[in-house]
Amino acid sequence: MSDAFAPLLVPAGGSPVQAGRLAAEVEAGPLMAADRPPLPGGLAARALALVPAWLAEVPEEACRAADGSPAGGEAALACPASAAARERLAARIQAALTAGYGGVALDRPDAALSPGLLGAGFCTACQDAFLRELRREYGEQLEPIDGQALAREALAQASGALELDALPFGREFWRFRADSVARAVAAAARAARDWARSAGKAVHVSARFASLGSAQAAAARSLDSAIFPAAPTLGPGAFRLVRAVMGRKPCAVELPQGAEAHASRVASLAATCGVEVLPPDEAAARSLAPLRRLARELAGRRGAPGAHRPVMECAVLYSAESDLWSGGRHRAAVAEALEALAGAQVQAAAVVDPAQAPPRAVLVLAGAEGLSPHQAHLVRRRIESGGGLLAFGRPVALDHGGRQAPLPFLPEGKPAGVRVGQGTLVELPELAPVPGSGLAARPPSPEPLSRALQVLLGRGVRAASTLARSPLLVSLWQEGEALDAHLVSQDERPLRGATLFLGVHVVGSPRRARFRSAEGADEVITVNPSGYSVSTVLPAFRGWAVVSLPE
Repeated sequence: MSDAFAPLLVPAGGSPVQAGRLAAEVEAGPLMAADRPPLPGGLAARALALVPAWLAEVPEEACRAADGSPAGGEAALACPASAAARERLAARIQAALTAGYGGVALDRPDAALSPGLLGAGFCTACQDAFLRELRREYGEQLEPIDGQALAREALAQASGALELDALPFGREFWRFRADSVARAVAAAARAARDWARSAGKAVHVSARFASLGSAQAAAARSLDSAIFPAAPTLGPGAFRLVRAVMGRKPCAVELPQGAEAHASRVASLAATCGVEVLPPDEAAARSLAPLRRLARELAGRRGAPGAHRPVMECAVLYSAESDLWSGGRHRAAVAEALEALAGAQVQAAAVVDPAQAPPRAVLVLAGAEGLSPHQAHLVRRRIESGGGLLAFGRPVALDHGGRQAPLPFLPEGKPAGVRVGQGTLVELPELAPVPGSGLAARPPSPEPLSRALQVLLGRGVRAASTLARSPLLVSLWQEGEALDAHLVSQDERPLRGATLFLGVHVVGSPRRARFRSAEGADEVITVNPSGYSVSTVLPAFRGWAVVSLPE
């Protein structure tokens, strides 16, 4: 199996041989195909078997909703806590590997979370496992509970949508649901690797998730790669968030049907984070070939962006705990904060731990309504030691059960900034959508954001800025003395005469750089000193281009 991860799906009923030819032509791979029937010839060894991890093949495997009906309706969802379901999935995985596949991709192993709080988790296997969790938390004297009866009673008393606190042990139940998905994925990955050890072969274990969230972030730790559905906005914030969740592991986003017209633009934004795109059809796959060739060239020469260190003036914290308890509002706010900072020409990346933020970077909390006590401690210690903190909304710390601490861990902030120890806290209005509104996260107002950044970053030279006729996104990745500036033009027409400025504190004082674009340009360009920065006039390009320093 190649180290490159640019998955290509063999459509149902499509020709595997033709898909193999297309993959070779557009430099994609590995192929992903249903494990029944196996691929012909040597294709299987270079492919991932797409193994259904969500489907209950027999009634005993199905999870149950609070009303006792099969979770998922007619297409019943497999129970992630069921030993029988895990054994059957392990058998399917091992059968696919025995048939000659180079690895497996678990198809929607997180589907059991899709029906929501009352839509799954009430089968016997789930309730028995949940009771064991509760007894570890509250003691062996805890009596068995009737989850379905408690849910019916809570639903009858609720005036609107049922909240976690309205259901007895509701917060513990929601955490158990998320943890059971991560454990099921870990068990499936273990089954694949047990087979690999016994067979003396290497296998690749991936997953094609139904969504992105705290459960999927935990499950990805057991995998070699992962595929996530594309976010609705398809902006740079979503891809930076995916990269933070996956660390340095390869990953991809899957474009939905109907997104063919935007495939190249989306893939250009994803490429700046080392994230691949799973195209919806053959036409989109062909349109992505030039970008993939440039990505392969960069990876072979200096490494892909995901393998390097992003330059961070701001580090936006993605907290899996906040994501779990906020129902995804935190995740939407993080993506929106990353979008806004990118639009303000600030180098910002997502981190999953406050300790990952560079010492001089401003830590950003967006919709952080459920930080863990450990995360809250690290944030408090960082700001008291002289760090800067930008908060969109009031940060809140919750305990392991999702309940708020009696005292806030930070004082109330102001747009003009307040001192906390030796550091500065700036608080702006929250970005997260109103609970239950179904709305996307709200972008911050440009003027207050600009003033907040001046307070926290000062008026000095930024790591990167541009002077161009149309919006130009810049993303910097560094490894030692080598720096790559990834550029994405938002205009469909070629961008001409744009000037790129880079701070000397980041790049030093080079005289020349190498410019490459997805359209095939490859030339050496002159870099000129310009006070505390260096500048260069970029050749005309469209889509994605990379400036490498030194050349």
